[in-house]
Amino acid sequence: MRKKKNNILIPVILFVGVLVLSVGGLILANRLRQAEIANPGEYSSPDDIPRVTVSEAYQALVDGDAVLVDTRSASEYQTSHIAGAINIPIDQVESRVGELDPDTWYITYCT
Repeated sequence: MRKKKNNILIPVILFVGVLVLSVGGLILANRLRQAEIANPGEYSSPDDIPRVTVSEAYQALVDGDAVLVDTRSASEYQTSHIAGAINIPIDQVESRVGELDPDTWYITYCT
């Protein structure tokens, strides 16, 4: 009779172990993802940069969550630009990046 009790206990222990490891893995994965969102680091390729749709950009602007950056030349910016956008020409971005607040979401455009 005692032998059957041990046979039932082993699967229960294995199930609990797998459950604990799975939950721990999900928690760890979520923390890593949040850390990457908080500090994305450098992108190795332009294709790695996240893209937003026009409606996502509009909503971020309406909510005050983002600032538009027009990367065209100053003369093109003077001709026409989206209201509220700031101008940092593409050839000046690297030298002027220190002017930008690291806690602000900047959405760039050039057309």
